[in-house]
Amino acid sequence: MKPIISFIKLLIYSNSFVSICVVAFTHLTYIIYNLPQDNLPIVLLMVFSFTFFTYNGQRLFRLRTKLQYLENIGERLQWVIKHQISLTILTVVFGLIGLICTYFINWYCFIILIPIGGLSVFYVIPIIPFYKKSLTLRDLPYLKIFIIALVWSLIIVWIPFVDTRFPLGELTIKILLIALLQIFCFVIAITLPFDVRDMKFDKLDQLKTIPRLAGIKASIILSVIFLLGSIFLLYSSPIPVNNSKFYGFVIGHIITMLIIAFTNENRKELFFAGLVEGTVLILYTCVFIADYFFL
Repeated sequence: MKPIISFIKLLIYSNSFVSICVVAFTHLTYIIYNLPQDNLPIVLLMVFSFTFFTYNGQRLFRLRTKLQYLENIGERLQWVIKHQISLTILTVVFGLIGLICTYFINWYCFIILIPIGGLSVFYVIPIIPFYKKSLTLRDLPYLKIFIIALVWSLIIVWIPFVDTRFPLGELTIKILLIALLQIFCFVIAITLPFDVRDMKFDKLDQLKTIPRLAGIKASIILSVIFLLGSIFLLYSSPIPVNNSKFYGFVIGHIITMLIIAFTNENRKELFFAGLVEGTVLILYTCVFIADYFFL
């Protein structure tokens, strides 16, 4: 049992798991909207690499700041400190792999990749460099989860649509906006529990978040509202979604609601980084099974 738990912790604490989740969500865009999959392996490898690079790069950059709260260091941070060298090497390697992949994608993707890179950098680096009192994007009141949701949405939806040159003329903008909003709502819903988890640390940092303002129960209700919004947006898409895919999509959302309902600030890290984040894979599996078995 211990080797299994150690492997799970390796996946989650190294941010490999969240990278897999973003890859699955990106593939889901291809499935739902029937996009051409000629360049799919390259896009998914690029998404995994850049997600791994970004999450670990941010965590390693902020490591020194976290160490000032030695009495509050959790199991995940202890793992990162223990494996800091190997994690740094892997982060650089996957960053290079991501850059190599960009050579094989549609160059129009850079219209989105460059702003995403900027948001990721200034999420942990002060917006005004060399000015100590300058805030990072993460420090802006109540905006943390919206920035995360925006970045995820652009990666998961915009990259596949642009790389495949989605050929729908005047409908393209409307379809893109609805697809982006749908993913945005889902990501907001599964990110709110993480702000519940971080309430103690956010209080120390004097960071204003929705759970600190509205409370845990209100945050859970808000997550459910965003999930309902995600369902409605897919239902209202100008592209008719296959019934089996849509039913799988709804089931995935219902399971996600049930998991989020158990959120509280005393849950273990594996509940948030494993189960809540893993709702992306649950959603992916539900849609995939529904599409494969109930055509």
